[in-house]
Amino acid sequence: MSQGRFKQWVSTSRLVWLTVIILWLGVATVWRPLALPDEGRYVGIAWEMLTSGDWLVPHLDGLPYFHKPPLFYWLTAASLNACGPQLLCSRVAPLLSAIIITIALFRFLSHALNKKTAVIACAVLLTQPFFFAGAQFANLDMLVACMISLTILSAAEFVWSIEQARPAEHHLILTMLFAGGGILAKGLIGIVLPAAVVFCWLLASRRLTYLKHFFWWPAVAVFLLLVSPWFWLMESQFKGFLDYFFIHHHFQRFAGSNFNNQEPFWFYLPALLLLTLPSSLWLLRFRWRDLQLWTPMQRDIGLLMVCWMSFILLFFSIPVSKPLGYIMPVLPALATLTALLMMQACQEVAFKRRSLWLTLLVAIVACVIAIMTVTQHAKKVASYQLAMQVQPLVQPGDQLVMMGKYQFDLPFYLHLSKPAWIVADWQAAAQEVLDDSWEKELLEAKRFNPQVAAQNLLNDQQLAQQICRLQAHQSLWLAGDPSHLPLLANIEPQAKVRDHYLWRMSPAQIASACAPH
Repeated sequence: MSQGRFKQWVSTSRLVWLTVIILWLGVATVWRPLALPDEGRYVGIAWEMLTSGDWLVPHLDGLPYFHKPPLFYWLTAASLNACGPQLLCSRVAPLLSAIIITIALFRFLSHALNKKTAVIACAVLLTQPFFFAGAQFANLDMLVACMISLTILSAAEFVWSIEQARPAEHHLILTMLFAGGGILAKGLIGIVLPAAVVFCWLLASRRLTYLKHFFWWPAVAVFLLLVSPWFWLMESQFKGFLDYFFIHHHFQRFAGSNFNNQEPFWFYLPALLLLTLPSSLWLLRFRWRDLQLWTPMQRDIGLLMVCWMSFILLFFSIPVSKPLGYIMPVLPALATLTALLMMQACQEVAFKRRSLWLTLLVAIVACVIAIMTVTQHAKKVASYQLAMQVQPLVQPGDQLVMMGKYQFDLPFYLHLSKPAWIVADWQAAAQEVLDDSWEKELLEAKRFNPQVAAQNLLNDQQLAQQICRLQAHQSLWLAGDPSHLPLLANIEPQAKVRDHYLWRMSPAQIASACAPH
């Protein structure tokens, strides 16, 4: 085979495998409805960013939403702008992040070790049910995992270049770029976690003197230029933003106990092993004496991966609140350790290679069963079923009212361009113990724009008054409990799913109901 034909074959092979990865990870993104509350919330914010035209400030129902930085919303809004309000487009950010992690891990291991180890590690990663599901789940977790993973991998390559007496500054620039992306994706953990992992690795491998090379001023300048503008603009526009974002949503949340997903300290380790079965069973083969059979580079990479997993698991085990997605950044490290153990097993005379294929087959089956189960459950969500019944009748300028419950995904499904009016007992909501309920989220956002909050967060009396101020051409859609709204007494619901209803009031019906009698 000529050199030209060989290069063409390699390029074609890479394209085929990339297509297989995209199809595998994106298998259910096209038809699985958004899961609540996370997917509905984050896709809804991105949809609102697109329809409002404000690409700088994330909004939740018209109110500034500063629980998270904007990178996920920017990526999702851009994909929705490119192909419309489709389910696949709403999940481009996690899908793309998972693909990038896989490619980056393959490149890292093939250069540092060999392509066989790289292929096995990527196969393990792609068939971890946790990773597989995260790639199709529209929230911040996979994007954060991508940025943290890229930061650690590029930092490791920079360290190795220092050992060769030829520091590769481009790896350090990439490290700072990815760390900045991590901050714009989730906040301080975007730099704290990878920095701590690299520090632990350097300490354990007796390389602490290399730390001084990370403070090369052009790289630090790139980092600051990337992360500073958005935070400065938000503080200049919304006084108290920095305190709210960093103090409340970082330090107080880390130490607080008034949040959902409360679990014991040890929760993450068994959860991780369970969610990565069957490949995680290979960790049982680990023996300290077997490390002598590894090459120096294998031991160095293994040490990096142990530091990577250990610190992140320990860090997120400290808070009382333990959402599963927080530990997603450890998955590439776990896949690499598993691949190293598999490679070691392949060198044993008594080892049967079909064990590798059996692991892969069982993992694929587990992924397929898991995503089919989740898809069937998601299709039963009332907001999705209601929207599918009425979607052709809805105009972008229609007004949506949600009574008693905020259904995050409904404006996206109905393709509405205006924030909904939310009717609830806001005084009672302010007294709730949990700090991450949807009522508390909206009430916290109220402080940054009380004028819009007065229009969108209503009680029963305010709703009746506001309906009569609608423009003559607007229809009104009402979702939720109608018992407290006399206007709906003689109107049949447009759609019904179990005990969930959706009414439509035409402009004529609104005018008739609001006319003086």
